[in-house]
Amino acid sequence: MTGTLSGYAAENYKAFAETASLEIRPLTLLFGFNSSGKSALLRLLPLLRDSILSDGKRPLALTSKAARGASFDDLKCQISSSPVVKFGLKWQKRRTFFPRRSVSIASADFTIRDLPDLRTQVVEELRLLTSDGSEYSLVWVPSSAAGKLTTLRYIATSPGEEPLEVLADFDGLIPRLRTTKDLENPIARVLPALAVALRRLAKDVYWLQALRGLPARREDFTGPAPTLAADGSDIVQMLLEDESRGSTVLDEISDWYQAATAHRLELRKGTFAGKELFSFALVPLGSKMRGIEIVDTGEGMGQVLPVIGLLAFAKHGRLGSSPILSIEHPELHLHTSAHPALATLFCEVAQSSRRTSILVETHSENFLLRVQLAIVKGELDPKKVAIYWVRSSDEGTSAIDKIEFDNLGRPMGDRWPPGIFAETMDQSRELVRTRQALERK
Repeated sequence: MTGTLSGYAAENYKAFAETASLEIRPLTLLFGFNSSGKSALLRLLPLLRDSILSDGKRPLALTSKAARGASFDDLKCQISSSPVVKFGLKWQKRRTFFPRRSVSIASADFTIRDLPDLRTQVVEELRLLTSDGSEYSLVWVPSSAAGKLTTLRYIATSPGEEPLEVLADFDGLIPRLRTTKDLENPIARVLPALAVALRRLAKDVYWLQALRGLPARREDFTGPAPTLAADGSDIVQMLLEDESRGSTVLDEISDWYQAATAHRLELRKGTFAGKELFSFALVPLGSKMRGIEIVDTGEGMGQVLPVIGLLAFAKHGRLGSSPILSIEHPELHLHTSAHPALATLFCEVAQSSRRTSILVETHSENFLLRVQLAIVKGELDPKKVAIYWVRSSDEGTSAIDKIEFDNLGRPMGDRWPPGIFAETMDQSRELVRTRQALERK
């Protein structure tokens, strides 16, 4: 059986003309200036998730919210004339004490070609590597028929076998052979294993976009959606179901609000027209105030609820065995004083959960400093953390640099950009210089 996802890559995708490869660790941080490509890299996982779940004939689900209405041409690198984009997925080998009886996928690389005349796309090439080092491939054979896309023919290559032509279809990104005769081809042995690995990946990916919805003022319990919405709007239903089971997740979320914002999160219940309704309120600590509905508080208080909720669910094992949390700007609208408490929770989940992986896009210097402090204090293993600095070139393309920390929380190597996060000090100096100049007049 295939293990958990350990990394992914993209080439000729958005600003990334060359291959950009990310290793997924328990805590992976994406930093960089605006429009450098951080969001594109983070949203690639939910885009691939939705493409796996799609039953359409196009390999990429361009209707995915992660695509934001993009066409295939929008996804391609704008300075490249190549009609293909490439995506790669890598899985870590799963440890087992029993002899392996099934195929295990180590990596899968997709090349997707645009066919603008037919207004569609096709998987031009699929390359698979199994955990025993065997390589398999499907290479598309273009049809000679003009004006339409006929039956998809592929050349299948397997270890120790002559290349043979097969008929194959793709349901989104999941391949399947079409004829009984082709099922005798050795590649038929590995394609089901790929399908299992992809479907498991799709189940594991949770994505929270930067702009998250506020909880409704009052709502009834209808049951959680199959997966958390990108705006986090289903978090209340998830919490209500969890609370009905006697879980302590809600208590832990309230504890975070108390530590970070000096407010207690309170679940309120009431009845209207015979229907039980629920709402969340924030109650100031040490105050006689009744508290305010969270929808009436500052944006940051409501925006962070799905983030804290998702982390708490992961910490308590409520999101499956190996969830991957892709979170954009978790600190959005929060005062900078709350950023360290937010980073602390990320560190706690990364350290305590063996199988949870978190990808974070952030601009917060305080967030990063708290991660480094957690390493120095021994609260977070530096091997569980990686930073990717996403940088733009003068040509308009982007690349990434991987940065790791030593046991004292110091960046190793020379990839950390000089002067980064020096803006606060620079502005302080400018303020002092300007005051001095005015006083001399």
